[in-house]
Amino acid sequence: MKRTLIFAFAVTATFALAQDPIVSAQQRISLDNLSTFQNETSAVSSANGQEIIGGWNDYRSDGSIKAGFGVTSDGGATWAHVLVRPPVANQATVEGDPMAFVDPRTGTIFAGAISFAGNGGIYIAKKTPGQNTFGPSVMARTNGSTDKEWGCAGPLPGNPDTTRLYIAFNQGIIRSDNLGTTWTTPLSLGSGLGFLPRVGPNGEVYVTYWDTSLGIKFRRSLDGGLTFNPAINAATRLATWGVQNYGIPGQFRDAPIHTMAVNPVTGAIVIVYFDQTNIVNGQRNLDLYLTRSTNQGTSWSTPTRLFRPINQVSDMIFPWVEYTKDGRLHLIAFDTSNNLNQTDGLVNGFFDQTYWYSQDDGQNFSNGVRLGPSSWNAATGNFAFMGDYQGIAISDKSVFPMYPDTRPGQSKAFVNKIYNPIERPASFSLFRGILVGGTLNSLFAKDNDAMVVKRGPTVNSSEAPIQLETTTVGILSSNPTSLKVFLWTSVGSVNIQQQVQMFNINTSQWDVVDTRPATTTESNTDVVVPTPVNYITPGSGTARCRVAFKSIGPVSNSAWTATINQDVLLVVP
Repeated sequence: MKRTLIFAFAVTATFALAQDPIVSAQQRISLDNLSTFQNETSAVSSANGQEIIGGWNDYRSDGSIKAGFGVTSDGGATWAHVLVRPPVANQATVEGDPMAFVDPRTGTIFAGAISFAGNGGIYIAKKTPGQNTFGPSVMARTNGSTDKEWGCAGPLPGNPDTTRLYIAFNQGIIRSDNLGTTWTTPLSLGSGLGFLPRVGPNGEVYVTYWDTSLGIKFRRSLDGGLTFNPAINAATRLATWGVQNYGIPGQFRDAPIHTMAVNPVTGAIVIVYFDQTNIVNGQRNLDLYLTRSTNQGTSWSTPTRLFRPINQVSDMIFPWVEYTKDGRLHLIAFDTSNNLNQTDGLVNGFFDQTYWYSQDDGQNFSNGVRLGPSSWNAATGNFAFMGDYQGIAISDKSVFPMYPDTRPGQSKAFVNKIYNPIERPASFSLFRGILVGGTLNSLFAKDNDAMVVKRGPTVNSSEAPIQLETTTVGILSSNPTSLKVFLWTSVGSVNIQQQVQMFNINTSQWDVVDTRPATTTESNTDVVVPTPVNYITPGSGTARCRVAFKSIGPVSNSAWTATINQDVLLVVP
């Protein structure tokens, strides 16, 4: 008997964008003529975004399956297609479930997979920065019953100049302190599938997994993976199903494996998963849900349903999330929103790959961006298996989602380069004025969180009694194509003037780049900064901006305030 499930979870809102992300054209990275089709993508990048690898199950023309990887050292301009295989003694006809991760301290990239043989197990190889080839692989775990593994790297707690590698899988978690040369025996974490490890900003180790029933479990270690707290139920799914096809157009399996990421700035943790929201006219709607923890996983927010109306007959599955260094959350998923009202189990199920980002740990998201030029058919040239997950490679400034697409006639691995031109300030100071409310986070996005500043004392009448200075660091290009100041502001009185200034690194003076009347209702300022090279310090990529408010006539409130809802730079390299 079919049940209609109705839940009152709110849909996460979208926020106003200063400018949409810059999304490159879709690029195929699986380029070997002996490779027939690919699925189960994974991805990772070095911090500079030049060295990137993406992995996939690589079905070969001889009937075998190998772990294929696309490798680039020039930011995705050119790609090499390589196979990463286990030691000869452990090789098998079927090698897959690829993983990839990077050590942020040394820039070393690791790639690995599972050899599905009696003496197989998890193997891993490393790529030295600057090289397009991998060294010899080693067996991290030799056991024929291993299943889906993921890895990560990070510092030991309290010691940022160290590196410890972690691989989590169905038998537990293993560690390496010598960049993958040797590994410990597994420490059991419980029974489940899709064990995903992540390292927090201070060396915390987090693992999440699906208990193969209703639970999405979470475990935490604060001693470098030596011990873990008991499993916490981070979320409870609304419907239960296994790995089989369930509730989607198309006839491939959709195991409810989820994804997790840790904000490197705030330490917040988010888990995104897909679940059945309801049944509309007999069709199951699968949606994305997000839950968040701000206390290292001790407690979790009520799951929030993302993006779409509750009764829209469409599905979103296979999410993947990653944070960039600036604390932005990036999300991709299979999405049928461009092909509504497809019936469950339809042979020709059409999907898109969609990208969103959030500046506040998933409380608000940008509008979705379609990554391919058109929808792809899950039944094209395949045997009804699109894989169980995908991946995103991240650098300091760019994002590289990797995913399958069947439009070439078979499922092939593709990538886009996404550059977000919004540069958030790293710090602020009040040169004049009294802070009434708000923090640095208040300046990041146009939302319900704003900074409020009351006019302060001045030395003379020509000075602006409110002067907010922001400093942005790490701008990608010291000579960008364009530079803008983007503001949303309002003031609490009439006859107030707003002025925008940029600090000139050549003259060590503040240049006025915009002057206009301030408004009592929130309004947008979008200022093109001439000669950007004058304002961005080479090397550090630092820019300083000041927004000032002063009266230019009788005011209606002597204690007037300015509200700054967003204060960012837009930089296009």
